[in-house]
Amino acid sequence: MTTNKLARFTDEESLTGSDGKPALLGHRKARAGSLRDAYPSGTHDEELGFAGRPDPTDVARYTHDLLEQNPRCRRVVLPVPEQDLDAIAWAEESGYRYVIDVETIDGDFSLLVTEPQWVLDQPVILDEIPLKDTTDSKDSKDSKE
Repeated sequence: MTTNKLARFTDEESLTGSDGKPALLGHRKARAGSLRDAYPSGTHDEELGFAGRPDPTDVARYTHDLLEQNPRCRRVVLPVPEQDLDAIAWAEESGYRYVIDVETIDGDFSLLVTEPQWVLDQPVILDEIPLKDTTDSKDSKDSKE
């Protein structure tokens, strides 16, 4: 495990990994790292960093606490080496779901995310998204003329 892997991450937590070796978890704003250009990241999105192999229950707890502390966070992104099926399975066991593979200046990654329930409850079908009715504003404009 290299300690500089999480040099740009905050709130580091030292743990014993699922393999019995030391592990670390930390986070940073997703837009603060190389992921900022890899996907449409939101202002409050967080990136989870890790070193070693933290136990999935520790990752899930850390992620839950992070979302509790940041109620405006729409997603926590967990990058793992691209197509590393063991790492993807580990992240999924931690409560994340696979989304996409990306290329960044720091390397190629498979991105997994977890989102709070309020994000998951948002409509995903365009017809279900409430839109502003522009006909009313046009009609009122025409009536003033």
